[in-house]
Amino acid sequence: MILNQRLQAIAPSVIRQIVSEASRIPGCISLSIGEPEFDAPSPVIQRISSSLFSGNTHYPPNAGIQPLRHQVSQFINSRFHSRYSAEDIVITIGSSEAIAASLLAILNPGDEVIVPEPAFLLYRSQIEMFGGICIPMDISHNGFNISEPQLEALITPRTKAILYASPNNPSGTILSSSSLQVLKRAAINHDLFLINDSIYDQLVYLDSFPSLAGDPDLTDRLIYISGMSKAYSMTGLRLGYAAATGDVIREMIKAHAFLVASVPGCIQEGSLNIFDLSIQDQLDAYRQRRDYLYQELTRIGMEVTLPNGAFYIFPSIKKYGLDDITFCKRLMIEGKLALIPSSAFGVDGYVRISYCYSMDILKEGVTRLEKFIRTL
Repeated sequence: MILNQRLQAIAPSVIRQIVSEASRIPGCISLSIGEPEFDAPSPVIQRISSSLFSGNTHYPPNAGIQPLRHQVSQFINSRFHSRYSAEDIVITIGSSEAIAASLLAILNPGDEVIVPEPAFLLYRSQIEMFGGICIPMDISHNGFNISEPQLEALITPRTKAILYASPNNPSGTILSSSSLQVLKRAAINHDLFLINDSIYDQLVYLDSFPSLAGDPDLTDRLIYISGMSKAYSMTGLRLGYAAATGDVIREMIKAHAFLVASVPGCIQEGSLNIFDLSIQDQLDAYRQRRDYLYQELTRIGMEVTLPNGAFYIFPSIKKYGLDDITFCKRLMIEGKLALIPSSAFGVDGYVRISYCYSMDILKEGVTRLEKFIRTL
């Protein structure tokens, strides 16, 4: 029998493959996964437990419980001066499902979606799963920012959307105001959607950062996506959300209902008032680790840009004469250190290092990385 050829053409996750390979190498340590080492906030865990024991094991509303949708809308509005209502919000199984629902809502077969790369590998996979065509735009040569001539050269009559992340995974960079204005002009001039993956925008090391989320000119064409996984160390609880308006959010809620029905009610109820909780301790820890890695990578001679968000750093390996896959495979076998090659994110010549790990593990990782580099 013939299976889904579109799905068969999509390769499995490189990140998961590397994690699996590293687990089979005795003594290998991994700085590969973007999963916080911290536990979910204890008030959330306690409320989830209480919700379960009170019998909250039934279907909640498809789009999410109203109090949580209201709190999400108010949280976004307070940050970006937007005007989302609770009806403009859908609560999803992580931000990954929110991206899936947004693509299902807007794509027709053959529609093109431009993705500035490096980018999370899920984007391309989901675009292709849902019948779209991923159009990559390499921005690694432009300081990880967007050039208007480069973007305009990729837009065709079939272009439907631009899917971007800021802060970015894997580079940790934040798109500049000028880059965002390039996106805005393209969206308006060419009648495009903007899908804004903002899962890391609470993990920012600047006093302020630019965003298009509250731009009134983009209300009907911008889809804002985020969630609790990264900022609140809740990756396993799979709680995300999206904000959009009009027909877009209605179709997203429909797609979400057919994909997963709803997010478990106990998790939603347990996450009420989550935005009142401080994540400053975690943010301070990530900042300390970022500064340490930036200093150490620079000391050992690697070319690297200081990330202003997320918990990744993305040094160049171009000068070592190895492609990124070979570099990572040899490092894993010879140096017993697992990193992610940048080709997993659409570009060559870099490696992604996650600093979700403790300082002790990071220090050992740097020691192993430096030792390996000296052999080159």
